[in-house]
Amino acid sequence: MRKKMIVKAIICAAVAVTSAAAVWAARGGPCPPMAHECRLVFSGYEGKETLKDFAALVKIPDGLTGFDYRDSAADGSDVCFFGADGKPLAHEIDTWNPDGDSYVWVRVPELTKATTITARWGKSGGRETASVQQQGVWNDDYMGVWHFSKFKKGVTRDSKYGLDAVLHGKDMRKFIHAEGPVGKCYFSASQTTTSGPYLQMAKDDRWTAYGKTGKLTVSFLLNSAIPEKDVGDRYARVISSKPFKGHPKGIDVVVRGGEDVYACGQGKTNFMFCTKGNVGSDLYSFHDGWAYVTVVYDGEAQEARIYYNGRLGSTKRGAVFAPTVSEWPLAIGHYGDAVRLEPQGHECFFCGYIDEVRLSKAALSPDRIRADYLTLTRPTQFAVAEGGKAQRILTRRLADGDTPPEVPAYGTWRGANIISMLLPPWNVSDPIAPGRYIEEVELELLEKCGLNFARLPIDYRFFLSADDWEHWLEDGLEKVDNAIEYGRKHKVHIMLCLYRAPGYRYYYQDVVITLKNNPKAQEAFKRIWREFARRYRGIPNSELTFNLVNESVGFNEKEFIKVFGETVEEIHKVDPGRFVWLDGKNTGTVPVKHFFNVPLTGQSFRGYQPHQFTHYGFRSKSSAPVPRWPKGPDDKDMLWVKEKQALEFSLQDCVPKDYPVMIGEFGCVACGVSHESALKFMASNMEKWRSRGYGWAIWDYDGPFGFVDSRRPDAEYIEVMGRKVDQKMLELLRQK
Repeated sequence: MRKKMIVKAIICAAVAVTSAAAVWAARGGPCPPMAHECRLVFSGYEGKETLKDFAALVKIPDGLTGFDYRDSAADGSDVCFFGADGKPLAHEIDTWNPDGDSYVWVRVPELTKATTITARWGKSGGRETASVQQQGVWNDDYMGVWHFSKFKKGVTRDSKYGLDAVLHGKDMRKFIHAEGPVGKCYFSASQTTTSGPYLQMAKDDRWTAYGKTGKLTVSFLLNSAIPEKDVGDRYARVISSKPFKGHPKGIDVVVRGGEDVYACGQGKTNFMFCTKGNVGSDLYSFHDGWAYVTVVYDGEAQEARIYYNGRLGSTKRGAVFAPTVSEWPLAIGHYGDAVRLEPQGHECFFCGYIDEVRLSKAALSPDRIRADYLTLTRPTQFAVAEGGKAQRILTRRLADGDTPPEVPAYGTWRGANIISMLLPPWNVSDPIAPGRYIEEVELELLEKCGLNFARLPIDYRFFLSADDWEHWLEDGLEKVDNAIEYGRKHKVHIMLCLYRAPGYRYYYQDVVITLKNNPKAQEAFKRIWREFARRYRGIPNSELTFNLVNESVGFNEKEFIKVFGETVEEIHKVDPGRFVWLDGKNTGTVPVKHFFNVPLTGQSFRGYQPHQFTHYGFRSKSSAPVPRWPKGPDDKDMLWVKEKQALEFSLQDCVPKDYPVMIGEFGCVACGVSHESALKFMASNMEKWRSRGYGWAIWDYDGPFGFVDSRRPDAEYIEVMGRKVDQKMLELLRQK
């Protein structure tokens, strides 16, 4: 009897503990076996529709507050997710990397802006928590899901039903595992059907399901990453179950030249979405960044739709766009019949990277497509961790209090431009400014060289989504924050400048000037500067000033005053004490008199006149003789150098004596004039600037115009922090 009572007591106690755990979980509190937890809210969801069985992406560690890989199982098997009702949620580990970023898909039963879930992980009492079985994330509408993160010996089973996807092609060396937004991606660079890899799905009845429902949604990420000259005007298959162009049955999603997306229906019927014509050339295509493409075939509505980065691009109606069953296998990166050679074989393979491919036998709604795009491309802003990194970055301020409304001592500034964030982060081809972040060592080097100023021209696409000007990119914002902190630490003044802005870009042959008359671009431009004003309010003007946009070309006086005058007003509403610089009109050469009477503003000019001297040999060869600094008044062949230099100073003669002026850029390219001529030109400029009370900054401190590692054959170099520094040029720059 006593033994039975003991057993019964143990059972009752166990039930009580289990019930308590369930109650705690239901309340959103810590579950006893768990060591850590984080609550996530879906404030990044923009739609009004309640989405059923939505696969949300959670990025680890950034997406979870307090997550540390050392607290978790080595393979992530202890990470669990629970709904607000305490019930476990199915999840799937896409990528687990204890040395970097990991990604986990979580099936959310009902998604709205008010939805909350809880993540739990960790060890307690030496025991790892039990993981929810990793299955059931993708509902029955999905026929295939490929993250391209589990390739092994040319075969992947990473799809909804585990269908084999076999790698074909003769040259296996062209199959490259490359990092994509999630996992790794599939790459094909072949130009014929006989020389490159592609993925072909094993023939299976499941692929015929979309023909029965009359609906199909195809989605994928693309990134060409191939030079435009190599892509040309080539047509390339991304998803296809046709054996050749114009086959009467099957589906076919095609891209052309890195710009156009085609959705093909029955026979040769198709329609196109042009990224450059419809999105705008100031936004990225899959030539220079990842783009998310979704094609919806809806036989019931007799229409097809193309979505680009979660936004509707093109629509075409007609029965020919009802999905039809093809006898050919479905392929990724090629025609469905990849064995047979076609006359247009060079049009078959997609030239670039493909990632996160999905096929659903449903016609997904606009809200669903937009949500898929947002969770995939910015997971930490879609599923926001309370108190997490993304939330901290998006609400960060670097200082307390208000900015003292003081004019900085600009006449003492001696420094350089740092162009590490000049071109977008995905840029790798430009030798002048490959996309990268500003590092502390760069500000430390300026300090070691005795300089006290750095202008930071930045492409806005580091910190604001190029295709959606309402979405911040928290990693990029953090990098800008860091750069400003580096400057403060090393006593180098930071002038923060937008080199590329929404609707504005002026660089070499890439020119975009819609900011002057595009209300959406203007609002996005003001939004950026309002955010910077908020983030950096309290940092004194001696340490930080703003330079609205680089070389504001293409604006007449009225447009200039409207756009930039309103932006200055917006900044001062948020931070009344912030000092703002404006580049003069016409590439920073012509003063705008209106701003002489606007408090806490100054104008920034250039020191490149004459261009035939400072830019000789830059980017192109010249048949003209190499110019030199005039030897004297009798050197008639070269007197034009001084005459055109004087023209630049004459443009600034209307500036009031006490109005702040800065020379934001100047220099002579290393492949042009001799080192001796370059130094004499710079010295002549600086003599005038000093007499007028101007500060100055050389362009690109460690590039062809700069004084670090410039490879001038006739210069003398000293070593500073392991870098070769042009001693005579540095001495000129530092002169008080």
